Amino acid sequence: MDYAHARHAGNMGDVLKHVALTAVLRELVPLPEPLLYLESHAGDGLYALATVGEWGEGISRLWDVPPHADGAGPLSLYRSLVGRFSPEGSSRPRAYPGSPVLAQAILQKAARPRDELALFEIDPQATRLLRASLGADDRVRIHSEEGLAGTARRLAQDASQRAVLLIDPPYSDKAEWNEVARLLPRLFADRPQATLLLWYPIKAMTRPVTLLNALAEGGVHGTAVEVVATPLRLKREKLNGAGIVLVRPPGRSLSALCADLPELARRLATRGESTARVFGF
Repeated sequence: MDYAHARHAGNMGDVLKHVALTAVLRELVPLPEPLLYLESHAGDGLYALATVGEWGEGISRLWDVPPHADGAGPLSLYRSLVGRFSPEGSSRPRAYPGSPVLAQAILQKAARPRDELALFEIDPQATRLLRASLGADDRVRIHSEEGLAGTARRLAQDASQRAVLLIDPPYSDKAEWNEVARLLPRLFADRPQATLLLWYPIKAMTRPVTLLNALAEGGVHGTAVEVVATPLRLKREKLNGAGIVLVRPPGRSLSALCADLPELARRLATRGESTARVFGF
């Protein structure tokens, strides 16, 4: 997969990642302590969707989810948040918010001026688009540097600060998988206030299994949530599935995500079958 996310915006991998992010942030915003939101590969921020695209196997399949109501799960809240970026009554999504814009929307709704969004994006064009997408917001800090090293540097500035870290490299080659496995054990040592969300693509299981084993060997333990929307026996250029690792998820965020997982997997199935699983490592 290439680095430019615009081709993939709103696909099934984004959907799983962003439903999980919604579940985590909505548990944290009622708490009074300031929150540091860190993202390693921020991207453009907001993506206009062409007539066809990978979003057709992602957010499009959730477009008829009912509006969010009190007591509903993160899937419903996520769908309502994404809907803000398309004209009211639109028959399909017209734009898709990336993780920084989605996180900003959740924090803005809760009116949290003391929070900080520290976003890392090394591509100059993506950085310009990201600034435009987020607008004037005193809480936002955009850093034009390599994301894994940058998030490690920023997190190390205050180990006691409550933080949420989203790591979602494009995994363009094997080296990126190895770098994540090498960095995270050091990154999360002695940081009890940090929550991690680590996204990974699934086109075969070899690299995801190797990554999770390496994290466990390095002392990083958590819960992996996976959805395979297209059976792995069917090889293709697009994703077969995706996973999200949660380390120290707050409150009921994991149970809420798991409650919505069967419905999410059912909607994302491309060949009439899908699998979803949750496991600790």
